[in-house]
Amino acid sequence: MRLAPLEARGAVLPGGRPGEKAAMRRAAVLLLGALAFSPVPSAWAGPFIWDEDTDHIDDRMESVNLLGYRFAFQEGDTLARKRIDVSHSEAGLVFSVYVVYDHVPTPSDLTQLSLLGMPVLFRYEGVPAVRSSASFAQVQAAAKLPGVERVEAVPIVYPMLHEAAGSIGARDPSGRVFPTWAGIGGADGSGVVIAFLDTGINDAPAGSWPGHESLAGRFLGGAVFSGSDSALDTPRDGSVNPEDRGGAVTLAHGTHVASIALGTGGAAGYAVGIAPGARFVDVKVLNDAGTGTGLAEALDWCIHNRARAWGGPPGFEGIDVINMSLSSTDPTDGDDIASRLANRAVDLGLVVVASMGNDGHTAYVPSPAGADRVLAVGAFDNQRSPGEGDDRITDFSNYGPRASDGDQDASDEQKPDLLAPGVAILGADGDESTDGAQYRRLSGTSMAAAFVSGAVAALRSAYPELSPGQIAELLRATAFRRLGGAPPGAAGPDPRWSSPVGFGALDLYAARLEREQPGRSQIVRLELTASPPSEVLALLYTQREMGAGGFVFERAPDENGAPGPFTPYDSVPATGSSSLAGMENRTIYARTWQVTGSERGQAFWYRVSYTEGGVRYDTPSVRLVSPSGPSAATLELTIVHNAYDHDVVAQVVAGDSGGASLVDSGSSVSTPGLVLPVPGSGAAASSEWVTGTSTAGNVAWTFRIEVPHGSSDNLLPPTAERPWQLDVTEGGYLNRSGRITAFRLIWHRSDGSNPIFEGGPVPQQTLEGNTTRVTIPTGTTAVGTTADPGGIRFGPSPVRAGEVVRFSIHAAVAGDLRVYDVAGREVTRVPVRRSGGGSEARWTTRDGAGDPLASGIYFARFGASRGVRVLVVRM
Repeated sequence: MRLAPLEARGAVLPGGRPGEKAAMRRAAVLLLGALAFSPVPSAWAGPFIWDEDTDHIDDRMESVNLLGYRFAFQEGDTLARKRIDVSHSEAGLVFSVYVVYDHVPTPSDLTQLSLLGMPVLFRYEGVPAVRSSASFAQVQAAAKLPGVERVEAVPIVYPMLHEAAGSIGARDPSGRVFPTWAGIGGADGSGVVIAFLDTGINDAPAGSWPGHESLAGRFLGGAVFSGSDSALDTPRDGSVNPEDRGGAVTLAHGTHVASIALGTGGAAGYAVGIAPGARFVDVKVLNDAGTGTGLAEALDWCIHNRARAWGGPPGFEGIDVINMSLSSTDPTDGDDIASRLANRAVDLGLVVVASMGNDGHTAYVPSPAGADRVLAVGAFDNQRSPGEGDDRITDFSNYGPRASDGDQDASDEQKPDLLAPGVAILGADGDESTDGAQYRRLSGTSMAAAFVSGAVAALRSAYPELSPGQIAELLRATAFRRLGGAPPGAAGPDPRWSSPVGFGALDLYAARLEREQPGRSQIVRLELTASPPSEVLALLYTQREMGAGGFVFERAPDENGAPGPFTPYDSVPATGSSSLAGMENRTIYARTWQVTGSERGQAFWYRVSYTEGGVRYDTPSVRLVSPSGPSAATLELTIVHNAYDHDVVAQVVAGDSGGASLVDSGSSVSTPGLVLPVPGSGAAASSEWVTGTSTAGNVAWTFRIEVPHGSSDNLLPPTAERPWQLDVTEGGYLNRSGRITAFRLIWHRSDGSNPIFEGGPVPQQTLEGNTTRVTIPTGTTAVGTTADPGGIRFGPSPVRAGEVVRFSIHAAVAGDLRVYDVAGREVTRVPVRRSGGGSEARWTTRDGAGDPLASGIYFARFGASRGVRVLVVRM
């Protein structure tokens, strides 16, 4: 619900969005009516963390006055970030301040400030305070005026920079994480408006800049509060479309953040946001140098415009969610002006989300995340995989708890509330020197906050009757709390909370289950992985178990892309809890199924069923192609293309050098010995955004194709007489082309070695209406038990997680063997020992913390030598 704008006297008028949605929201926040229709209460006053001597003056200003200007900066270092807004003048230091009253300030109060020489630069509607500027002597005088609660320094806020939709249960194109919010037709944010208080969003054309494709046409209204001059601020009833011209300084932070929450992903749809049906209000509070002092004014503007008719598409009025991917440098107790205004916005029906900050400190919660009713969001590393099993806590996200506000209630000090993905997050690149269709990866709690805002928008779209408090509790109750690598931390009064992870990692699909079926068992995930050569790994996650005796895995044959009749395949007894009240709110069941005989390489559909209260329930079903058994070889290839599924047909042809082509020119062609189609993007082993123009391709799709024994055996190894070729044909999208950047074959010899044969020429551009061909052999590199040019030998590969891979090199090498994942992140280091005239190392395939690895490709390197690939298969 939204109420009408506050009037100058502090009262508010009833009102809201026309239609059913507004009526539902109005009913949901009926209990807030008493607060909404009265002046801001003086009971908001409390012990302020930055007034330990209780003299009503912010201690940070006193430190600067006593010790000098450099103490306006972190650690007293003028090269560090500035903490509060203070400047030099001919008469001395001038502080930007909030004068906070214990009542709504009267004309007499404002006159008294003017008599002290302190101008009233901004009068807030949401809290009893005004903004001004003053010398320290004036600050001392103002603190003694009747009714002045305190004089508070204006803090400087900063953006919190430092594939993730599957990790929060929103969407997973690969199908590994299932079901998901989008997979079952969850709301896309339609009818919901998110206000981004940030650097500005580059959605609109400017000169040669066309506006970013992911956000163009989504703007409703906006304001600017980044000029450090109230005369430059957007009026309460004004609206402008801000712009971020900070370039390399701001990294187009606001554009990136907004795209995570609600971006469309543009023509390719590759980096689509969590709630792409939502619209946004753009409020610039960080200038093009990446700093800002206008956060309080911006929050007040949002409160004033929370029911505004923007004049855009029907159904998008006012503001539903406020996202603040920014932070001050100092901790708070939740009683600073920005926190008070954020709380006020929540009381008036808005959901407010803020980032925890990237300082890596414990018991350190800055403003505005420290506000009692704000959803404070920290970051976790989802390892760029959709599953939850490999998620890890970061080393930069601040831990709680928040400083005490002295109210004898520690529940509001339980910050963070949630964690969300915040490492290497792909979002819109708003750099105005690009073509408006580029994306980049950034990290930080900024990105994490945007995930939560997008999830909130999806929930508000689906369940408009929920109040901000109900949404917050729903997300807290259903967050995934078993996060890898999390230290024990401090506990809170709520047994679900701990200081490093809060209530856990955001899970949008789990929130849906709890909202729609709280009275019966909830199956949150069914993760299926085809694990070569002959296993299917199944992970079943339940959230509540309300009386089911067990869970039955059912399987059906694939009949022309749809499931045939389901039959029971396996089962597990139910052992989980019915409660979400503790630190464990998931039960995980793991099963491994051997695939043999004619089932190898075949597609099946899987689902889970259970019976409760005499009623049978079935989950949605998901398709999986079974492993094809021990393979004769593995093909690895990468095609870069922005419209891969719509514009590209590809296949691998093995056999005679005159083998079949995808484009039949009418001439006679030889019959190949083997043809293997390259699957669609949903079957890609991985994908990545790469730089370049959108028309020439930005999305790199990497595929791994297992080559079965049989007809391939007499085609190995590749030779000039029996080559292997990758044929890629384009057609249909004249403004989209791509390139082949990798094609290799790994031959799994009977002696356990795995020589690699590289194809070429690469990279090679693809052309519309033509077939581009890359052929093996053009270069061969032997690995495994055969030395490569770098001299490295290793084996076995593939290898099961936890087993040992032995590496050797003929040279004497100092240091460690370093292991990296496909994203280039270091996984672990293994000591290298001298052996004869060379060196050797043994890696038990686990990470540096000793935890099992996810299945996939890993790279090992001796010093500066060329790396080798190891395929790890999880048990």
